[in-house]
Amino acid sequence: MFDIGFWELSLIGIVALLVIGPERLPAVARTVGKYVGKANHFISNIKEDINKELKDEDLKHILAEQQKLAEEYKNAASAMNSTVSSETESLRESVQMDGLLEIQEPDENKPTKGSPDT
Repeated sequence: MFDIGFWELSLIGIVALLVIGPERLPAVARTVGKYVGKANHFISNIKEDINKELKDEDLKHILAEQQKLAEEYKNAASAMNSTVSSETESLRESVQMDGLLEIQEPDENKPTKGSPDT
């Protein structure tokens, strides 16, 4: 975040020692450290919340894609089911027609009306 090195911190420490004095410097340092720690904790919480929201958005996007794919698969399965049903129905009709033809065909061994055998 800030690019503060050792020499910058040393300079701040010397100025603080001169301005605040040696008696109050430890108490001020503890107070400043406490507030810096709270600020770091607050910033880390914000970063975690942002990362969580980004993950949630990614998951929502993935979920939407999965639902779209599931709908496409469902439509494809429905189309396939209707195709199979229509083919099955046409085969049933074909089998029934063949069965009717076999039933309606006269038997060669059985004499029919109007034949010379009767």
